[in-house]
Amino acid sequence: MKSFLAATALSLAVIGSPLFAQAAPDAIKGVPPSNVSDRSELAAKYPGIEEGSLRPEDPKILCPFHRMLERAGLYDSSKRDQMPLTVSIIKIASYAHEFGCKVVGCGGVATAASGGQLTQGATTFGDVNVEALHKAFGLAHDCGLTFAKGGTTVSNEVRSKTLAALSSRATSEGHLTLQDLEAVKENICAAQRVQNNPVGKTEVRLIYAFLGGKSRGYIDYADVERFLHAELPKTIGEPEAFDSSF
Repeated sequence: MKSFLAATALSLAVIGSPLFAQAAPDAIKGVPPSNVSDRSELAAKYPGIEEGSLRPEDPKILCPFHRMLERAGLYDSSKRDQMPLTVSIIKIASYAHEFGCKVVGCGGVATAASGGQLTQGATTFGDVNVEALHKAFGLAHDCGLTFAKGGTTVSNEVRSKTLAALSSRATSEGHLTLQDLEAVKENICAAQRVQNNPVGKTEVRLIYAFLGGKSRGYIDYADVERFLHAELPKTIGEPEAFDSSF
């Protein structure tokens, strides 16, 4: 059943991408990926995610990409006291675009997450509750890189174990391959006696692509450590939402 839901969610994201493109406002519709080659511009614009920043991360946000965007201050205007942190699909697509993710791709994923949460009463139409991603029916998955089985917040213990496992596989130059990430993910799932589903596998590929793996053939362990702590990586790639070209 979980595999079926995961496959359904992936289909929703793919189907939702062209639908999102038609519905997106002209301001971001058809915009190509942003030029993220100058990392210094992002660091200067969003000091909250630069190395040494004292701005705390939100442990309720399980996705490291959304956690980084929140720590950057991009979700501040959506915050309400004692209320869930819900962000519109349009805003998510626009914010993600600035960090290299195509509007249509990330918009499609956000659409699928919102749809999954709606079935659980965790959000409102057109929004994503980024603090309740575990309630995104069909997209939520177990054996996370930073949260325990059944967990709803980031676990420092789990994150540290994940980073230790990755560090042990890194080369002397601190490089990691996609296979390294996949192996660590599979080991986490095996330890929790959970089957790694298509969504979990896609998560690893997206991290690899976002950290520049597709263009370089490897990523830096230090960047994985930064990213999992909601910090701006030194190298930033341009991931497709559901790219199967690895």
